[in-house]
Amino acid sequence: MRMYIYHLEFPEGVHFGRHGIGLEESNEVLPSDSLTSAVINAFAVLGLADEVIGKLREDPPGFVLSSLFPFGSVPDGGAEGSRRAYALPKPMSDPVLSEDGAEFMAEQGKDIKKLRYLEPADVVRWLSGEPLTEAELSAMRERGSGLAQTAGDGQYGWFLRELRPRVALDRASANSSIWMCGLVRFVKGAGLYGLALLKDDTDLQALEAAFRLLGDMGLGGERTYGPGEFRFGGFKPLEEVWPEVTAVKEVTGFELLSRFYPGDNEVSLLSSCLLAWDIEENRGFVSSGRQATTVKRKRLYFIKEGAVASVPLRGSMVDVTPDAAAAIGIPHRVYRCGLGFWFPMGNLQKV
Repeated sequence: MRMYIYHLEFPEGVHFGRHGIGLEESNEVLPSDSLTSAVINAFAVLGLADEVIGKLREDPPGFVLSSLFPFGSVPDGGAEGSRRAYALPKPMSDPVLSEDGAEFMAEQGKDIKKLRYLEPADVVRWLSGEPLTEAELSAMRERGSGLAQTAGDGQYGWFLRELRPRVALDRASANSSIWMCGLVRFVKGAGLYGLALLKDDTDLQALEAAFRLLGDMGLGGERTYGPGEFRFGGFKPLEEVWPEVTAVKEVTGFELLSRFYPGDNEVSLLSSCLLAWDIEENRGFVSSGRQATTVKRKRLYFIKEGAVASVPLRGSMVDVTPDAAAAIGIPHRVYRCGLGFWFPMGNLQKV
């Protein structure tokens, strides 16, 4: 299986909703289950949904997608003054520390714990199993604090958060009420990236076609007004973009870069394989192709991105079809993707 990276640019921003009251909040990332469902819907428009779901249920799956994470520019001492940086979730496990590293964490560890993201090379170093020194931790804190910041927080912010007014009309009285919708707008040169793991490169062309169609269909909410449409830059082999990260000579662990739901035969392995993890509730509405419904799918709980494991587990495609699906006009089964995208971490070779 080969790993690829791709970049998405959103000219009109995105609305990736959060659970709660109203639509004022929007995430700047998109979880893998939502992304995979959107890709399957694009394949449905192309008439290939059943074939793709069959590939996802194979062992190993035909392809696995990570969640979408931010990328953008950060200051750099080179001639151009800035460089492209990628944000990866900070691992949930604690690193091995040297003596001065332990003293640093005792005094200033709160700043490290507040970080949501680290650069890819720092994530690999975090999970390498070799003690982190005070100097390394301080540098990680400096680099991590500049990732995925709002543009109002500094020169190199990656996105802006906006509230846009919307109006709702009462069907009976035609009385109007104003409500606000949250959007995330990326600055020039910033956007979201994802990783894709393919079992067979012959599927790459079909997956590219689905992403290009999805760019017109859009991701997330508020697509009627333009948000969610994106420009797709194509798939690139990961070793060409992250050569320093893919040169792992000895794997010491795996970080989860997708949402994960264990298969029936994997539940008993979780306690021995997972080193650090957290869970998140998932719920929402059924959509099929270009058609959205007001029918709620079954809720479930995923293991979140940033979990760390000693062994990569496959995960599963979870059937979340409502009990009364046929009676309310849904002619097919509804699935949510819980396949694990586990990125290998360890000691790096010099490249």
